[in-house]
Amino acid sequence: ARTLVLESGARAITIDAIALASGAPKGSLYHRFASLNDLLAEMWIRAARRAQVQFVAALDQPEPMAAALAAACSLYDFAGAHPGDARLLAAMRREDLIESPLSPDLTAELDGLNRPLERAFAGLARRLFGRATRSTVEATVCAVSDIPIGVIRRHLIAGTKLPVDLRGQLEAATRAVLLEAGANTGPGR
Repeated sequence: ARTLVLESGARAITIDAIALASGAPKGSLYHRFASLNDLLAEMWIRAARRAQVQFVAALDQPEPMAAALAAACSLYDFAGAHPGDARLLAAMRREDLIESPLSPDLTAELDGLNRPLERAFAGLARRLFGRATRSTVEATVCAVSDIPIGVIRRHLIAGTKLPVDLRGQLEAATRAVLLEAGANTGPGR
């Protein structure tokens, strides 16, 4: 299903096309998923959770700047290791899924999906800046999430391999944004 979404777009696929491509009986797909929207949402949630686990694990560094750089680079690393999942996340937005008709359980799951990231961003902001204010959390999100996503997105959409030197450039950009915002460069607080 993921390959069909990436090749044809989310709204161009059907349960029939997925059944044909996967060899799964159409009835089994309808039994497992209440709708095509539910199938797409579950596929996207699975990819998002995989990326989140890697991102949060990267924060487990004693030095705040090292944690920030590891987290930012984890998005590059995830895209390299799991290009299909990364491309799916780049091609479909969480907001688009929330706006489509979904089962109540999936709607609730999407609503809470980013809470672990919100806590991680606030915790990292505290470590980097000594406090988690709107401004410090925004600087943290910009540096460790927005920049990495922006750097890798065009390659994901195009389906091209990430350039090797892009990782170092990403790390430098992340560091520069955090230093400009006044991040702590010493031991964790």
